[in-house]
Amino acid sequence: TALGGITQGVSTLELTAAYAAIANSGTYTKPIFYTKVLDHSGNILLENEPETSQVFRESTAYLLTSALQSVVEDGNGTGTALRLSNMPVAGKTGTTSATRDVWFVGYTPYYTCGVWAGYDTNEYLLDDCKSFHKTLWSKVMTRIHENLPRAEFEIPANVQQATICAESGLLAGLGCSTKTEYFETSTIPTVR
Repeated sequence: TALGGITQGVSTLELTAAYAAIANSGTYTKPIFYTKVLDHSGNILLENEPETSQVFRESTAYLLTSALQSVVEDGNGTGTALRLSNMPVAGKTGTTSATRDVWFVGYTPYYTCGVWAGYDTNEYLLDDCKSFHKTLWSKVMTRIHENLPRAEFEIPANVQQATICAESGLLAGLGCSTKTEYFETSTIPTVR
């Protein structure tokens, strides 16, 4: 269950479910492996309803999504190779310091996918294996988004953009280089 540098270890399934909670406006859905099992006549033999719980605010989820989009969409981000041609992507790459594990967990407005590459025996990855996770993620996500209409991550009503001073993080004033950021409305700076 070791992944990256997390002390107690986490499985790819657990990590992907955590990212899916961000993608799902802060609602965590406990992973399940089936929803229904039917017999040959269409009768339900087994049914499995997912358990959900709200784990953080919708505004927090969107602010995280906005930050994770920059990993993929910013020209200097570590996930620029993971862009999809028809869909926005938010996610995060990761590696252990000795390059024994590599991963990417990312999501679109439709799906969340996590890919880990490494050895169960904690060996170093060969150079040509260090980008395998990105290639696999891109191919899977490109294919499942092929016929889907473009969608955007929805901005909650209590999140707004504000122009701030790039140095201080306060409201922009004269002589200050500026940048535009998203804020929960109650946290928008009010002083210069």
